[in-house]
Amino acid sequence: SMLGKGDYEYALPFYGERKPILANLVFMPEVEIERRYNSVEKTGDTLVVDIFIPSFGADGIYLWAKASPLYAPDGEIIGAIETIRDITDRKHAEEEIARSHQSLTEIINFLPDATFVINMGGSVITWNRAMEELTGVPAESMLGKGDYEYAIPFYGERRPMLANLIILPGAEVDSKYSNVQREGDTLIVDTYIQGLGASGRYFWAKASPLYDPRGNITGAIETIRDITERREMEGRIARSNAELQIAAEIQQSFLPDHIPKLSGYDIAARSVMAKEVGGDFFDIIPFEVIPLEHGTLGILIADVSGKGVSAALFMALSRIVVRMTAIWHKNAASAIYDANNIICQDSKAGMFVTLFYGRISAREQTITYVNAGHNPPVVFRAATQSIEELMPTGIVLGAVEDAEYFSDVISIESGDVIALYTDGITESVNSKGEWYGEDRLKMIFRENATLSAQDILEKILESVCLFVGDLPQFDDITLMVIKKI
Repeated sequence: SMLGKGDYEYALPFYGERKPILANLVFMPEVEIERRYNSVEKTGDTLVVDIFIPSFGADGIYLWAKASPLYAPDGEIIGAIETIRDITDRKHAEEEIARSHQSLTEIINFLPDATFVINMGGSVITWNRAMEELTGVPAESMLGKGDYEYAIPFYGERRPMLANLIILPGAEVDSKYSNVQREGDTLIVDTYIQGLGASGRYFWAKASPLYDPRGNITGAIETIRDITERREMEGRIARSNAELQIAAEIQQSFLPDHIPKLSGYDIAARSVMAKEVGGDFFDIIPFEVIPLEHGTLGILIADVSGKGVSAALFMALSRIVVRMTAIWHKNAASAIYDANNIICQDSKAGMFVTLFYGRISAREQTITYVNAGHNPPVVFRAATQSIEELMPTGIVLGAVEDAEYFSDVISIESGDVIALYTDGITESVNSKGEWYGEDRLKMIFRENATLSAQDILEKILESVCLFVGDLPQFDDITLMVIKKI
């Protein structure tokens, strides 16, 4: 149907009208080519172009086209050949990558640690808020800068940073930093910069390569943390020979010093660690104070897998991430979805965290919650003297990226009580090898539901202590009691 046709009839399937296509432009002057295609590339006598045709198909189509002249044996041009490829899927993938890059940039911007990103040319493409605060250099003054200018705020001179060393051989890296560590393709270092501040500063830095979908390195990301205070603390630990005790004090500092007030509610909470440091934690997010929403309070209880210092550090990361995403998102499920993805990216040791997050609304008299694989909190209903459980609405955090989380809502009436707990309570073991269990917890809870939140909490912990007897505490215990007045 098309062989032998001219007068641009071959353009009709693409444009719905007769008009020159790329093969025709091979015979036209360069100015005519530029007028018709603003993104055409010319290599010798070959033309290449990407173009979007909105009238083609239901939603338009992206095409890649390449046209070259055909020559007779005597060198005379006798025609042109054009190859056309549908690149719509590729373009959509590129757009998705661009959106993901924008999302990543926004996440990086809100990270608590100072972070910057450079491309393969060594130019800065991301300089987050924490980096602005650390260096005093605004992002607009640093974006696009290369030639190691980003090292000046730290060293007072242009020199490679850890991110620049990502693509260098190991010997070159060791010559720049004497105590660099490699974890796969990631570099980690502690370094002391003498000329920074009044007496120098200690920094922890971590740099990793960035890859494109084909596995090619496209740049590097570096996170920098001022650890001067931590180093000074480590000195105190060495002098006092109480490293774990100091770590416990640090962990305790992540727990709320006091419980914020919310009209109509009585709240009490406590964590009791099995060792000097552990993985349980709770948090109260004062949306009233931030402010995010008046008459609203965020509640959080969680249990990190494992014990010891590693669990405590993972707890600190999880607590910061969840609090940050809770402030970003009013929707509870969205907050936990983003928190899970961030935690997954940093959970290289296979650690995970069970978590219950809720938002108490004094005005609506409701609690909207997400239970990420945590022990179901128990709810005592004063009107019916019955007990309910708030079952999981998603899996644990740190296990799988892009996991789905759902929120649920319960109403809270006067006299109702909720107990949030970790498995350190129900899995406490006595001398007979028996577990404390959920039934015993519910019984003590029901018997003391008319007391204040603090008294209910004390009764439950006292019951656990009496049950265990002289045996050492096996697991961390965290308990939060919320009573509607």
